[in-house]
Amino acid sequence: MNAILKERIRERVSALKISWRRASLEAGLEAGFIQDIITGRSQHPGEDAVASLATVLKCSSAYLTGQSDDLASAAGAHGATAVPSDAAQRPDAVMALRIVDELLAAGHIEAARVAVRRALKAIAVE
Repeated sequence: MNAILKERIRERVSALKISWRRASLEAGLEAGFIQDIITGRSQHPGEDAVASLATVLKCSSAYLTGQSDDLASAAGAHGATAVPSDAAQRPDAVMALRIVDELLAAGHIEAARVAVRRALKAIAVE
């Protein structure tokens, strides 16, 4: 899992054009969280930390950990309903809702709260 996690974190950070530090901080984690994963100092990051990071990296935690090859597949696996066609204009909001759904289905209530707060903050900025 660790090699996949490293690869997918690099991929998402690059795709979003943000730094490791910024992604870590936006996820509510220590500034060096991603660096520790990439360098091998952190061998087994917690599920809640990975879920928070996934929210910032706009993907599912299942994608980051290699449990899925689809960025948002885990939300669908938990019975998420179809996304309305006008949601295509707000893929960030849709992804945030899917991640929250995934977190709630897995029993990660606090991580879901964090994801909701971040999504609301992002919407307020716009």
